[in-house]
Amino acid sequence: MKSHLFRKKQDTFDYNLHRTCKVCSNAFQGRYCNVCGEKVIEPYERSFLTFLYDSLNAFTFFDGKFMRTLKLLLARPGQLSRNIADGVRVPYMKMISLFFLANFLYYLFPVWDTFNSSLYTQMNALGNHSIRAEAIVQNHIAAQKLTLQEFEPIYRATSTNLSKLLIVLLVLMLSGVLAIVNFSRSTYFFDHLLFSMEYYSFHLLINLVVLANGCLVAIKGARYFGFDWGFLLSEQVFSAIALCNICYFLFRGQMVFYGQKWYWSVLRTVLIYFLMFYYVYFYRAGLFYFTMWFV
Repeated sequence: MKSHLFRKKQDTFDYNLHRTCKVCSNAFQGRYCNVCGEKVIEPYERSFLTFLYDSLNAFTFFDGKFMRTLKLLLARPGQLSRNIADGVRVPYMKMISLFFLANFLYYLFPVWDTFNSSLYTQMNALGNHSIRAEAIVQNHIAAQKLTLQEFEPIYRATSTNLSKLLIVLLVLMLSGVLAIVNFSRSTYFFDHLLFSMEYYSFHLLINLVVLANGCLVAIKGARYFGFDWGFLLSEQVFSAIALCNICYFLFRGQMVFYGQKWYWSVLRTVLIYFLMFYYVYFYRAGLFYFTMWFV
């Protein structure tokens, strides 16, 4: 039996009563002002039970939108973006809300620092950028009278925090790649942006939150029984699994969102993944300059 808190209330609202909006003074009938959209507040909505129910909705998604959105994200990549672009929005979370929720969960349950680059990587592994980065770092630590070993944890802390904020740059960069690979006069940049946000929401939620933390729990559980499953979070194994998920999403998304045939979807998935290496390079360089600006 459902509790009183979750029992659906009988609709006793008087839809025929003429009301005056308290915001714009417009005369209207119904729950919402037809000019400014302000909602009529009923007495039961001021109760503590309603406050508690709304709070539970906010933190546990009892309204069903999150689970419905997550199911679509997993089962049919690209369909959420397609629905939103076509105007089917009410049954699902807003894309921007889903993206920020994914970021929030990634921030709460970090296992892999995927969007960050160490100072060593910046100074040694990024080609021409590393040459400039090393010179900038050496000048900075000389001016601050620090050693490289003293500066490294300062850089790491700042870079880690900034990397979680600058994920939005990756969304914009992927949108540009999608616009090039799927060029069409009938497709707006907003459409590519939708799919890009859906991709990064998927990557954050499925790969970096659910999969990574699931592996972490499995490793700890196996260790309790005397087994070593640490290989699950080795860079090679985890990266391979994440790569399969990424390719699955991009391939299905090309067919569902962009309406491509399967063979074109394969080719465009490979091309998009190849171009990702280039825009991630520029992202890492940008992250370095932002970090050096703040340290």
